[in-house]
Amino acid sequence: MNQPTPKAGTPAPEILIVDDDADEVSCDGGGGALGHPVVWYSFDGRSSVTCQYCDREFVKRSHRG
Repeated sequence: MNQPTPKAGTPAPEILIVDDDADEVSCDGGGGALGHPVVWYSFDGRSSVTCQYCDREFVKRSHRG
């Protein structure tokens, strides 16, 4: 899986590894009050999903790079 190269001065999105049997994940941005609203994403047969708010990527364990 190729990762895009971040622009200079921009941190790369966080990649979180989840169990292979996970059907869905939730994301709140991880920043407490500085995060974003809780959202849920379904894998729907995919090996990874990306949060539309913060670009965190959730990758199933057997598909990590």
